[in-house]
Amino acid sequence: MKKIVSIIFIAMVAIELHASLMLESGEARLEISQDGNRVAMVCGDDCYENLNAPFAVTLEVNGETLCGNYKSVEKTSRGIECRSELKSKNGSIFEITDIYAAEIDNHFSMERSVGVKKSATGDSYFNSYFGFTLDRKTSIDDFEFFVPGIWYRDNTSLHTRFLAGDYTDNYFYFREDRLPLPVVSAMDKSSRLAIDMIHVDANPESFYGEEGVNRIVDGRMQFGSIGFTETDSHTVVFAFPGIEGEKTYTGRFPEKATKGFSYRSHPVEQGVKHSYKLCFGFNRVDNYPQLVETVWKQAWNRYTPTIHKVDVKDAYNASIEVLDAYLLNLNGAPGWPFSIYLPNGIARAYNYQMGFIGFQISNAYFLLRNGLETGNDDYVKEAEEVIDFWVENSQDDTGLVRTWADAYVDREVTWRDYNTFMRVTAGGMEGMMGAWSIMKKHGHDRPEWLRYCKRYADWLASNQNSDGSFYLRYDWKTGEPTHDSKYTTTNVIRFLVELYSATGDKKYLDTALKAGEYSYNVIHHDYLYVGGVIDNPNVKDRESGQMAIYAFLALYDVTGDSKWKEAALQAARYTETFMFSYKVPMLIGDYLTDFPEQADVVGQTLIATGHSGIDNGLAFSSFQYYRLYLMTGDKHLLQVARLIQNNTLTIMDLNGDMGYRYRGLLTECFNPQANRGHSVRQQLPWNQASILEPMHRFMDAFGEWDIDVIEQWPLGKRIEMIEEYAKTQGLQHE
Repeated sequence: MKKIVSIIFIAMVAIELHASLMLESGEARLEISQDGNRVAMVCGDDCYENLNAPFAVTLEVNGETLCGNYKSVEKTSRGIECRSELKSKNGSIFEITDIYAAEIDNHFSMERSVGVKKSATGDSYFNSYFGFTLDRKTSIDDFEFFVPGIWYRDNTSLHTRFLAGDYTDNYFYFREDRLPLPVVSAMDKSSRLAIDMIHVDANPESFYGEEGVNRIVDGRMQFGSIGFTETDSHTVVFAFPGIEGEKTYTGRFPEKATKGFSYRSHPVEQGVKHSYKLCFGFNRVDNYPQLVETVWKQAWNRYTPTIHKVDVKDAYNASIEVLDAYLLNLNGAPGWPFSIYLPNGIARAYNYQMGFIGFQISNAYFLLRNGLETGNDDYVKEAEEVIDFWVENSQDDTGLVRTWADAYVDREVTWRDYNTFMRVTAGGMEGMMGAWSIMKKHGHDRPEWLRYCKRYADWLASNQNSDGSFYLRYDWKTGEPTHDSKYTTTNVIRFLVELYSATGDKKYLDTALKAGEYSYNVIHHDYLYVGGVIDNPNVKDRESGQMAIYAFLALYDVTGDSKWKEAALQAARYTETFMFSYKVPMLIGDYLTDFPEQADVVGQTLIATGHSGIDNGLAFSSFQYYRLYLMTGDKHLLQVARLIQNNTLTIMDLNGDMGYRYRGLLTECFNPQANRGHSVRQQLPWNQASILEPMHRFMDAFGEWDIDVIEQWPLGKRIEMIEEYAKTQGLQHE
């Protein structure tokens, strides 16, 4: 206790020592020599020298690297104020002011401003750099990395053409508008000491037309790049404006090119705005998952993302309206269009996928439930027809199912020769369980619907690998696996637990537990949330994290074993790091954006590593994050749950400003970087499901949709209600 008190006492104090000024925070210290020749950050046995040590300041001016030391170093009321002046070979003069201060928990801050005192002919652009280099030789393999949405641990299962996918690269600069929060961290594997850096108060402005790999020089660009260089040693670095490389998604390279940079610079002009604030320092952690949680929360608390309150009931009604409007029975094959053009609302094509992005059966369940609860017999009849179509046509004698069909006005439905993925069947079967259960609740027994689920679960039990896993996909004609990945084993676990809850058949629980053990030992233990986005390469993605949350929570519900709660919590910590949690403004001068003016990207999430598309897909998981909050008492998880429930709904056209044909429509995917806010301008069936699915889980558990209403109730009541829900997953018994 005495040690803790002394650390708090000395934090944020500048001490003059041996011709140096020193800031201390916890066990870390920042030393700045009074002659301006050295800046060093020390924690334990690790010492990081300023970027391009022994120089304190680095600029790039028209391809020329300018390095220099501070001309003055003095203590002020704000911390340690350092000034420098650098002159280019052409004669341009730059004035640099850096103000260092101590923060808490082994961290420091630096506010930098660069002014152009004189601009000379021949100098058209410049960038500034700031960072720290470890003072010993290292290899990239000595570290585990965390860059939200891009780099997790060692990026196993990431193609070498993707950002941070190739460990032979030396430069890893990432545009901050590509990151859910502008923070990076790297942990030394041996010492478990991690360095991190965050751009504080970032406002990553840019303008329409800022794209491509050629250098762009414009003062309107106010985004930085943050990342690492890995040469003879390890450097954490910030560049301003944001240069990306030596891999970049900005623009296109020649077909055979694999590396390159997209350069962004400020003009060498007096009055140009060139300033930023960084926070950097150390965290001592026990393991990689703790690193992710610690660094993410530190960055989150710097930004405290804004929740945009939405009328949840209105969003529900608007979504049901969409399901009603687009349901069509084509020659005996009823369902919803695979995509709908926006804003005109014209259906592009009627083909049906059981789950994943198609969500045919789940959407039928949502319409069926609304019809039963409101007395709308038309909804009930139409939804039953959709479900009967799948039950009567998609399953073969073994129990395996076909998952994708094409419907036509003038001829019979045809089934695509499309592999049966665990991800697709899981969504379909969960929808079928919901449909069977709600009918049972309202006094209508549809045993053939439950039998459909049992037969598929029997197939799973018979085809489960000896290690408990399932393969990514199977040939629906032969039942043979067609891919050797096992990372989507988590996807079918919740369905199996739901089926056990409804039937009491221990075979389904045993199958789920075996799959859970494999998932715990491989996916959880190795931090490999891979393959859930089946139409992308088999890489780490957000959706695999979501599937893991669902699987491990279901196993916890049915066993009470705390290890499943631990696994669900880790998956949730991982998954939320894909969610944009700070504002990335739309482009200056862009009048074609699809993004609502009244909204921002906060709450939308990156889909997967390997690209930068974002969507509202985390909407599915608001219920699970709220559950985890009740289970742990971690108020951060409550913030996340509220953010998901509300902000993911802001891209709906509830107030009619966007001109969509129906208020409940929403677009499938956005771009947060070049052409920010531009989308695919189509809705897919999963968009509607993402809004409705969590609402029904909230209703099953609490009889209320809105977290803010539920939060007004006594904590004991809420916990009792969620524990009661967990006993049955909200389902009826057979």
